[in-house]
Order: sequence, then structure tokens, then C-alpha cells
Amino acid sequence: MSIKKTPRRILAQPYDYSVQDIVDKIKSGDIDLKPDYQRNDVWGANDEKEHKRSRLIESLLLNIPIPVIYFAEQAETLKYEVIDGQQRLNTFSSFLNDGFILNGLEIRDDVNGKSYSQLEQRDRDEIRKRSIRAIVILNESDEEIKYEVFERLNLGSVQLTPQEIRNNTLRGSFNNLLKELAERPLLKKMLNLKLKRDERNMAHEELVLRFFAYHDSGYKRAKNLSFFLTEFLKNNQNPPEKTLKTFEKLFDDTIELVYKYLGEHAFSSYGIKTGKWTTNSNRSLYDAEMLAFSDFTDKKIHITPKQFIQELEKLMVNDEFKKSLHSQAGGKMIENRVASIKKIILGQIT
Repeated sequence: MSIKKTPRRILAQPYDYSVQDIVDKIKSGDIDLKPDYQRNDVWGANDEKEHKRSRLIESLLLNIPIPVIYFAEQAETLKYEVIDGQQRLNTFSSFLNDGFILNGLEIRDDVNGKSYSQLEQRDRDEIRKRSIRAIVILNESDEEIKYEVFERLNLGSVQLTPQEIRNNTLRGSFNNLLKELAERPLLKKMLNLKLKRDERNMAHEELVLRFFAYHDSGYKRAKNLSFFLTEFLKNNQNPPEKTLKTFEKLFDDTIELVYKYLGEHAFSSYGIKTGKWTTNSNRSLYDAEMLAFSDFTDKKIHITPKQFIQELEKLMVNDEFKKSLHSQAGGKMIENRVASIKKIILGQIT
């Protein structure tokens, strides 16, 4: 007989706030505009060209509906964190505090060049009293599906990365450790991610998480990578202190070993045509090298760093290995990459 499962639920509550209410809550700290997964004030940085802030204020004056803003209620403080709508909220707060002047408007061109305090009283009232719909995801919501809800709410906005969403929905001592380890000087010295935004969208934290998730699974991954990582973080959200110390030691010992043997060539591929190492890090190589060396943190390695680099250069020009570095496939592909690096460490090169 099958057992009926209790439906997993997200508890959400709609509210209608005036713009003035929202600005007051931001000022009092009841709305957190800067949770560590959120972005900077993008609209403000590009306002002279795009006029997004001014056009939003104009929409309030014209009574044009504003998209719904989404908040998440913090379990500890009951304060609201912004999931979607940060730029709009920044704009409301900044304008009502005379943070910028309106410009580039065509319909209400009469208010161009004016700050909030310079507007007519009627216009100020129109802005501050305008109603904004907000949806609050309550802290009692089911944690297991909270991640997916955050992910879906981000569609169509300035999209957060999966790791930024995990950072908010799966908080705990292990997530804190990921952030600590991502700041290790040796790791930052060896990692050179291609995109500048990778430096600020928790890409380093995700790579630390990848190391632990693959190491724990024995390099096996049957699921989509994002769900594979999310599941591991969820299952290890608040482990015992002893387990955290074990995680930390494993990671630190591994990056020290990788640096000793690869140095500036860590996580980089070698080009047979150019005879040079690339400057950008390859995530697949990161996985392979970190996982391979993690098995030797307490063992004697007989091959020298110079010999290791020479053998790694030969492996890099192997067509099958080279092709695997650009494959997203899990399972055997990862196992084979790790096994290839281990053979070099063990001196088992044919």
C-alpha cells in the first residue's frame, strides 16, 4: 500500500504598500536591500544613458502599474530580504531622499531636472502614496522547494546564479564555510575565471561546493549539476563541528598540494600548437586536479613537480582528454579525468 505524502508547501502572503511605506521600511532596516546574494545598484550606474530610474518615477506619476516585488521573510528577525525588485526599491529610496534628479522623460518632460523636493506638492503626493504590490515568502515555507521558488522568481529579472540562490535558501554553517574557503589566498591565486562577473557572483563558492560534492559521491553524478550541488548543500546544511573541521582540512590540504605541484599552471590547459598554458581556468580541470590530489594529502608522492608538469603537458594534448574538458557530462567522464591525473601522480604513465 502506498503512503500518501504530505504536499510540500510554499507559504506566501501578498501585501500592498505605499511607496512611502517601503522607503520607511528600508530606512528602519525592516527591508534588507543588501543581502549578500544581491547585486549593486545597476540602474543608478547606467542612469545617464538609460533613464530607468527616472522612467520608473514617471510611471508612478502616470499611475502605470509597477511589477510585483518579491521578498523573503528571515526566520531569525522576520525582516524582509529582496528576491526580485532590488533596483525598483533602490530607486524609490534614493528619489524620496533627493538622491537623483529626473531626466530623459518625454511624457512628463515638465519634471526633468527636478529632485523629489523640487516637485509640486501634488506630484510628491502622487509618488509617495502610490501602491506597490509585494509578495512575501514566509519563513515557515518548506525549505526543500524554496530553492526552486527563488530560481523561478528570478526568471525575467537580473537573474541570480544558482549558487547565489543556494546562498540565500540553504543558509547554515556549511554555506558559511564555503564562503570562507572561497577567500583562501592560494585558491584565488590559482583561479582565473574568464568572466569578470564570476568574481562577484559566487562562482568561487560554487567551485568549492563542487569539490566537496564530487568528493563525497566518489566522482559520480547522475543528476543535473545544479540539482546535484543543491542536494549536497541541503544534506550538509548544518553538520557537526567535527565534520566542518574535516571539510576545512581536506580543502586546505588539497589546495596546498595542488599549488605545490602545479603552481601558476593549476586548472589551466596546455596548447600543443602554441606551446603555452592558457591564462583562464577550466572548471573541468579544477575538478580533476583537486579531486585527484585530495586522495594524496596524507600520502607520499614520489614524482617531482617538474616531472608532473611534463607528464600533464603530454596528457593535455591527448584528443580524448582534451575533448572531455569541454564536456558537461557527469559520471564516467569525471571519473576518467580524475583517473588520468592520478596515474601521473602515481607515476603509472605508459
